[in-house]
Amino acid sequence: MTMTLNNKVPEALNAFRAVTASDDATPDQVSAAMEEYVTAIAEQAGAQVRAEYEELKNVTDNRVLEARGIPTLTAEETKFYNEVSKAGGFDKDLVWPETIFEKIFEDLEKDHPLLRLINFQSTVGKVKVIRSRRKGVAVFGPLHKDLEGQLDAEFDSTEYTQLALTAFMLISNDTLDLGPRWINRYVQLSLREAVSDIWEIKIVTGTGNNEPIGLLKDLDGAVTGGVYPDKSSVGTLTFKDAPTMVKEFAQVLKTASKYTYRIGDDDTDGETKYRKVAGKVYLIVNPINYYDIVARVTTQNANGVFVSNLPFISQDHIIESLDVPENKLIAFVDGEYDATQSRPEKIAVYKETFAMKRATLYAIDMLGNGQPTNNDAAQVYDIAIPTEGGTEGETETP
Repeated sequence: MTMTLNNKVPEALNAFRAVTASDDATPDQVSAAMEEYVTAIAEQAGAQVRAEYEELKNVTDNRVLEARGIPTLTAEETKFYNEVSKAGGFDKDLVWPETIFEKIFEDLEKDHPLLRLINFQSTVGKVKVIRSRRKGVAVFGPLHKDLEGQLDAEFDSTEYTQLALTAFMLISNDTLDLGPRWINRYVQLSLREAVSDIWEIKIVTGTGNNEPIGLLKDLDGAVTGGVYPDKSSVGTLTFKDAPTMVKEFAQVLKTASKYTYRIGDDDTDGETKYRKVAGKVYLIVNPINYYDIVARVTTQNANGVFVSNLPFISQDHIIESLDVPENKLIAFVDGEYDATQSRPEKIAVYKETFAMKRATLYAIDMLGNGQPTNNDAAQVYDIAIPTEGGTEGETETP
């Protein structure tokens, strides 16, 4: 169950993004914007949990509670939250059950279409992502001949250096008195909001400099100060008319079906390979372009029903992202982004004064990283939709 209790979170998030993106922002301005954002999350999550608690506190049927988003806890989770309640907060020495964060990411992937396309792995420290070079490991040839060499040729691995991902969680003292199930509900709501935001931003825009590498970045480009350059556009999509769209999207899928496979950073040439992409290509666009596109592909059928159809790509494969620049489109192949995420490595009390009284702010440090599996996992296109009665290249003005 999702309850919209206030609209402070999106507003506070936009303000926080604006401040942190500014080169002129002072530490005090960043701290104030973060306080406003974290407090907004806490107030919304706290209000939702208290409302749910008052409505459901006498319900004992687990099926009813689970249907309302209040899951049954494992014995390990119950013990963990009882210790939190007894201690009056989250102690830095408490070991978080892995299942708490598995649940957070399960819910993230349900609620955020972009995150459903990412290969998340639970991890600690450094991790190697193993990829198969060919379709399978069955080979024809003399019985058991050079088996080890054949298998070595089938796989490669990429080692990820894990980076710190800090999520801030502000929890009121009265929430700790509601019991394990409700503390967990609050934690799930709060961390889901914070973690989903940072991952969605970095999967699209991450520079690679102490953060993940985003889909907009060129893995083969010159890296300066740890920062990967932006990808160049590979073409322009006009959505001009049905015949034009057929040609344009046939080219999008054709381009996505071919990629360069490299083993390690020293493999500069790589190997040209091909993949089946039917039903696997997603279009990631700025919201302002989303409705321009949908409007171009929506018609009314004989029954008076409006239907939307793109050639080769279903409408639910168009994903809105605030982080894609206006008039740009990312064509992304499902599953071609690897990301790692750990449970909390440490937790600390943040010693600043925050707006919400009788509450404690925690800085929860996790490990994570991510990057596209290859440089052709995503291609960037320009959007140039003709104006009504205009010509190609004269884009519609929202």
